[in-house]
Amino acid sequence: MDQIDNEIIKMLEQNGRVSHEEIAKRLHLSRPAIHKRVEKLEQEGIITGYKALIDWRKVTPCIRCLLFLKINGSYFAKIADEIAGMDMDGVVIEECHRLAGEWCVLIKTRISSPEDATKILDRVWNFDGIIETSTTFVIDTVL
Repeated sequence: MDQIDNEIIKMLEQNGRVSHEEIAKRLHLSRPAIHKRVEKLEQEGIITGYKALIDWRKVTPCIRCLLFLKINGSYFAKIADEIAGMDMDGVVIEECHRLAGEWCVLIKTRISSPEDATKILDRVWNFDGIIETSTTFVIDTVL
């Protein structure tokens, strides 16, 4: 990886749909050179995919809810599997992160109503190894 690869990654991170032609113009390289570099970054697993970023508030009623868990560390793999398998109406599990610090796990969710947070918590408290939970509702996101 060199500075050019880093610039390509930054551009793709900001806009995954930017064309190789546009990247080439900005970096003063040929389109085939950019294509080859992007292909190499993909093959090396540095670029792992492309996705659309959705403003879910414009699609459906949506509340973002963060659940923090303290767990017995030996249960992490089992709890992660159980979280991944959770399927509830009105609840979307967006991400699950293992943390270092006060909390062990962060579950980032999208829910339809505050009552849906209760559904998640009722389910989570049935997992073996849960010590404590904390729930936070996101009131605004700026990026």
